Amino acid sequence: MKNVLALLILVLSFTGILNAQDSKYVDAMKKNIAMMDSLRTMDNMKDLTNSFLRIANAEKDKWLPYYYASYLYVITSYSDTVKSKKDVYLDEADKAIKMADSLKPNESEIYVLQGMISQARMQEDPMNRYMIYLEKMNGNFNKALALDPTNPRPEYLMGMTTFYTPEQFGGGAEAAKPVFASSLKKFNEFIPKNELMPKWGKNSLEAFLKQNNLLQK
Repeated sequence: MKNVLALLILVLSFTGILNAQDSKYVDAMKKNIAMMDSLRTMDNMKDLTNSFLRIANAEKDKWLPYYYASYLYVITSYSDTVKSKKDVYLDEADKAIKMADSLKPNESEIYVLQGMISQARMQEDPMNRYMIYLEKMNGNFNKALALDPTNPRPEYLMGMTTFYTPEQFGGGAEAAKPVFASSLKKFNEFIPKNELMPKWGKNSLEAFLKQNNLLQK
């Protein structure tokens, strides 16, 4: 009986330690995620990216810290005005999202971000990179949709590519509108699996549609 009680106490203690560790992880992630909407400078982006990477190094079985670090590298690549630095950021984004993928295979959000990285690389030099990255980008977005048809982010980013593609090549505002409409509908219905999962995109899409007079048309 004493041995059974000792084992029970040990199990409960270990469970308590794990719960405390998970709580610390969740709190740190929630704090960082909340800060993403208030980033204003390159230093802010760098600091937050490094904070996610520190969490990733401490929580080696968690994929989301790598995901958010990768996402921030992509956003930084768009924000930095020094053209020569953009691919450097995207190289780091690639490294981080590959780590996330190794921990969470077949995750729709990871394929979204892989497509977004290809999209960012293509936009740096469309004439020379179109043939290299377009297929990779579309392949990742389509895979993301196949894994989770309710995910609004693939169509949001696909719509952006369509919008900026010349009409003679099948793009333009009219071609993009149904893609944006489908994405917005999914955003309005989307329920994240948990409080740490990605939620970005809806506000940016709505602002873009309003700016370009594409709402309710």
